[in-house]
Parts: sequence; structure tokens; C-alpha cells
Amino acid sequence: MTRFVTFACLTLALLLCGCEKQETASANRLPTGSGQTSTVSATTANTPPSYVTEPAPDISAPQETTLLLQEATALNRYEVPSQALLSWYALREARPALLIYANDPLLQTITPSMQNNLMAQLAKGNDSALDLTSPDIAILPKMTLEAALQAGFFSAIYWVMPVTVGMAELSIEVFRTQMIQLGAMDDEEARQLTLRDGVFSGTVDGVPFHALHPQADFAVSGPAVFHFDLSFLAPLYQGEIKSQVYPLIYQTLKHLRDQRIETLSASFSYSQLSGEIPLGSRFIGDVFAQLFTEPQLLDENLPQSWQQRAKALYLPELFSNSDARKTLLELLATEPDDPSVHYALYSISRQVSAARNSALDHLAEAVRRDPVYALEYLQLAPVAREMGQPDEALRMLRLANEASPDNPFITLERAKALVKAGQGENAAPLLRQLRNREWSKIFYPDMPAYLEQLLTESGG
Repeated sequence: MTRFVTFACLTLALLLCGCEKQETASANRLPTGSGQTSTVSATTANTPPSYVTEPAPDISAPQETTLLLQEATALNRYEVPSQALLSWYALREARPALLIYANDPLLQTITPSMQNNLMAQLAKGNDSALDLTSPDIAILPKMTLEAALQAGFFSAIYWVMPVTVGMAELSIEVFRTQMIQLGAMDDEEARQLTLRDGVFSGTVDGVPFHALHPQADFAVSGPAVFHFDLSFLAPLYQGEIKSQVYPLIYQTLKHLRDQRIETLSASFSYSQLSGEIPLGSRFIGDVFAQLFTEPQLLDENLPQSWQQRAKALYLPELFSNSDARKTLLELLATEPDDPSVHYALYSISRQVSAARNSALDHLAEAVRRDPVYALEYLQLAPVAREMGQPDEALRMLRLANEASPDNPFITLERAKALVKAGQGENAAPLLRQLRNREWSKIFYPDMPAYLEQLLTESGG
């Protein structure tokens, strides 16, 4: 293949209707936790922060399949899709099909040296090489599927795309162009694509590849591996007035259930670590996990706690922030250990003048239960600087660092801020710690020299 190499985190715009422009203001949105929506934003840092909250996966290959969403199925949850590679590696001899829901085909080009290193890490069961916080990461998340195809893990790929146009409006020419521009296909692979009944079909790396409209019916031959990335819902969600999140989830999963997929393993990824998906939508992971283990819920009314969450998401659309906060406080009384409720209270409290002083307390409770929410401190630090509160900005970075002390990128952000604030004596120990880490020569080749430069500036 002659696909170009790009390490940028490209996001598929999915302009599949053939028109030159498409409204983007409502695309790529998910709940922020305050009932409002947020557009997907790329992180401005070259070294995105990350946390891993899941234990190392059990990579022993399962012996039996389950009928997806008709039988109870355990859902492995990851921060980024590439973390699923270790469980896929365990199934490589079975060569199942892969059914994946995502807003990106995850087919960015991977070089032979990256592939060789990745396979060596998988053979050793080294899940840290797949962690976005690792300074010596093996691949980027958007290379996940390309790596799996080159390794021969799957017999076929079924990628369900989150398009909002009807099946009749799909354009094969636009899709061909997009796949080439993303580096997901070379010219010949794109040229051979066909379109029928809402399904683009062709091959990638010699493996049958199908890109499906979310309403298209399809059949998977033999057992499959299932993966759902939270980015899939982003373009489909347009706020609680236009497209409520729970009905959107139920509609998506009921259609999936109807396809009667025999599954060897099922997984879910958040894709929130790079700022791609808002933290306020993190509760959706718990929703998916419960629906997969209790699929009968798809035919019942929403559980009471989900009804309260839905109400809290809807009320701010009516400018009823105080009522939304009251609803969340009621939910907290029954779900006191749910970090997503604490985060939602943080978000809505910022919108209620009488409760603004309690917002950071709610955030601290969310972080205590799930350190991923400490990413919010990184967003608050520049806000504090813009408001002329440099000490508060440093405090936000310290809190983020304390929540995830092993994350080198948060440590780096804090050290940089300390150097800039003239506190080199406090930055130097952090920089020396970072200097002793093993940094990827592929993804962070300039990091050692950069750290030395910062150390010099710090006086350390």
C-alpha cells in the first residue's frame, strides 16, 4: 500500500451526502455533565494527558460466544481503543470478524518498525505500551485497526459509521476521497469500493472491509469481536431537545441486537483523554456496561436513576439550571459513590451563582473516585491565568498532578508552568524525574533535549 503517514489525530468529518459543506456546529457533541453540549475539541498539547482506570485485561481467549445484547455479555472498558489490542491478540488464532462503532476508522498508517515493536509488546502482555500516558507508547489510538489488520487478527471488518444522512444520500465518491485523505485507504483500495444498501464494501490490507450506515442491516459470518468507541455517538447527539442521549443509545443498541451477532469479546472505549469527547459524557460507559450485562433493560422503562440523569440533562436546555442541580442532588443521595454525578454537579454548579463556590468541591469528589476527571483541572488552569490568578492556575496543575502522579504529561505541564512563574527550584525535581523516563524515539524524539532545556531554564 502507498498510504501516507500522518501522526495527527484526524477526525472523520463524514460528509457522505456529496455536498461541499455540512453544518458542524451540532456535530460531534455529547453531554458535558451540565445538561449542555460541547463540540469535540482537539487537545492543544502535543503530549495529551491520560489516565488508566481499568486493571490489566485478562487476555485468555474465551471458549464460547454470546449472542450480543440477547445474552449477558461482559463489557471490557478502556480509555482508548488501542488498549483493546491485547485482548484481540489473544484471539488472533481464531481470526474472528471485527464489528466496530467509531467516528474514525482507526486506520492511520503504521510503519514496519512500529508494528514490530507493537507485536513484541503484545507478546509480553505489556499493556502499558498501549496507554496514552506512556512516554514510550507503541502506537497512537487512531492506528489501532491498521495495526490489527497488519497483524492478521481479523478475517473481516465491519465499521458502523455515525452518519446523519439517509442511506440514499450516501456518496461513494465523497467516501473514497475521505478515506484517501485520512490515509485509511490507498488509491486502488478506494477505487474498488462499492456501495449497496447503505454499505461501502472493499478491502484494506487484503482484508474484507465494510463501512455501514447506522441503520443498515448486515450479517457477520462466524464469531465476531465487538468494540464501541464513545466517539460514535458524538455526531449523532444534538442536545436533549433534538436528540436525547438515552433514546439515542437505546436505538443504536436495539438495532445492533437485531443483527444477532455471535461475539467472542466485547469492549468499550471512552476516547476522552485527548479532549476529543467531553468528560460529562463519561457516565455513558456505565450505561453501556449495564445494558450489555442486563440486555432485557432495552425493553423496559429507564431505571429511575437514568430518568433523573435524563431530567438533569434536559432542564438546562430550558435554562432551569437550579432545577437541574436539585435533580442531581437527589440523584447523589441514591448514588453517592458515582463520580459522574459529582462531576455533573460540578458542571451545573458553575452555572448557578448561589452554588458556584461549591463547584470545585464537587470536582474534587469526582476526581477522588475517578482520577480521569482531573483532566478538568488542566482546563481550569488557563482560565485562572486569564482571570489574573496565577497562583490558582498553579494550584489547579498541582491538583491534577497529585491525582495522577505517574502521568508524565501532567507533570510536564506543571513543571513548565512553574518555570514560567519563576519557581524553578520547584520545577527542577519534576523535570529530573521526567528526564529519567524512557521516551519514544518515534513519537517524542525531541523530548530529552526539551527537558534539558527546561532544566537549564529552571536553574536546576
